Amino acid sequence: MTVLDPTLDDIDLMSLPEPPQAAPVIAMSPPSSLTRGDAVKFLQRATFGGTVIEVDRLQTIGLTAWFHEQLDLGVQETNLSRMQRHPSPTSNSNLHSVLWEGFLSDPAQLRKRCSYAMSQILVVGKSEFSPQTMTVYADILETHAFGTFRNLLEHVTLSSAMGRWLTYSNNRKADASGRVPDENFAREVMQLFTVGLWQLDLDGTRLQQAGHDVPTYDQNDVAGLARVFTGWTTNGDISPMRPQPSNLSASYESGEKRFLGAVIPAGLSIAASLTAALDVLANHPNVAPFISRQLIQRLVTSNPSRDYVRRVASVFLDDGVGVRGNLGAVYRAILTDPEAWTTEPAATFGKLREPVLRFSTIMRALGISNIAWPWNLNGLSDPATRLGQQPYDSPSVFNFYRPGYTPPSTPIAADNLVAPEFQIVDETSVIGWLNFTSDFIRSPYSRMALSIDDLRTLSIDAAALVDEVTARLVPRPLPPALRTRIVTAVAANTSSTTTTRSLERVVIAVTLVAASTPFLHER
Repeated sequence: MTVLDPTLDDIDLMSLPEPPQAAPVIAMSPPSSLTRGDAVKFLQRATFGGTVIEVDRLQTIGLTAWFHEQLDLGVQETNLSRMQRHPSPTSNSNLHSVLWEGFLSDPAQLRKRCSYAMSQILVVGKSEFSPQTMTVYADILETHAFGTFRNLLEHVTLSSAMGRWLTYSNNRKADASGRVPDENFAREVMQLFTVGLWQLDLDGTRLQQAGHDVPTYDQNDVAGLARVFTGWTTNGDISPMRPQPSNLSASYESGEKRFLGAVIPAGLSIAASLTAALDVLANHPNVAPFISRQLIQRLVTSNPSRDYVRRVASVFLDDGVGVRGNLGAVYRAILTDPEAWTTEPAATFGKLREPVLRFSTIMRALGISNIAWPWNLNGLSDPATRLGQQPYDSPSVFNFYRPGYTPPSTPIAADNLVAPEFQIVDETSVIGWLNFTSDFIRSPYSRMALSIDDLRTLSIDAAALVDEVTARLVPRPLPPALRTRIVTAVAANTSSTTTTRSLERVVIAVTLVAASTPFLHER
């Protein structure tokens, strides 16, 4: 059974302050002609970071052609397929090697990046499950990444991983002994996956009655919805859940279910009851702003303006041809929204780059590749010696960090803003990921290599090296004083051999740019 973190319970989430309206911004449409910085910024949002070749190509073909290519590009290889051809497919350590291989090398980068963003909303952590179970869950999110939210919600609900994670596999109806259905999934599918705690306007602000926020649901709704999620059981590691094959009548609640103002009549089959319930959830007016705002947070900025949320939520409601919840259209709306392309964003705009994306951005900019299959990236969760974060390894259903997290006693808190990624930042993690990254550049893990010969050749000129590293990692030039400090530090390395000196200068340049605010604060 998944034990939810008691510090992140409903009461805690319900007490989060309402973020203020973001400062006015000078909005603009995406430019028809992209600079190198424009292309770098866009690919850092829409992918796991642009390679040198991808940045150049995006400048050549433009955003419209790029979106057509990526949205039409299907799943290139499933994570399960990668896992099954792995020498040790049942090893948990190999799960992350499979995931990282896709993040760093798969050409369907938009699909990978957006499904990773969704994995931080529809959260399942790996700790209790086989690697096959988790790869199948990742495949569900990737396969249905550009379909409708309603369709994705159904596949997630019937996944073996979610059934086990939120404990409704083998859930049974109430009986005379006093047993009641497990309410875990019923609560979290509303609170975290669809409608949220408070009724929302289309721009994501809370609706009020008599000066008070209006709750979206109450305990009666949880109990009513829990009756829907009875009678299902897991069907092995890689198959969807199915109705319990023996004595279904003793486990499935076939009676009437009431929740969120809807009534599912008695007598429906277990499948029909589930379909009706998911229709109610997916069509709730809160879903568009609730999901849209979180996706904006994961891809572009922690504190989007109300207008930004409203524009994206409107696309969620109708993609232009009458389809509700078209996720491909939603992602495109987020990434091409005028606010995302503001030439001089406010100081409150942007987000802290999380460890997974710091590492992937740097590695793809440096041309990471594998010399021999399989990739060898696992065990990166230690904040003292590694990244401090692994994909699909959240400690609870509330993700690595909450969307409403505010670091206490900071200017961010004083301004009533949120900064979710700061929840996993401390002195240990700040030092740990930098040490790990610099060591990795100096000596990549076995079977892996970086294409940095051009940077090593450039290192004879410290300023030229720093400018090229900056151009790959940061969309804008560094502030002059910061650039001077980094150039000075790079030039100070005068190792006795040319080979050692060229490598160390690259390591120093990348590490110091990666440690800088312009890299860590995505804008």
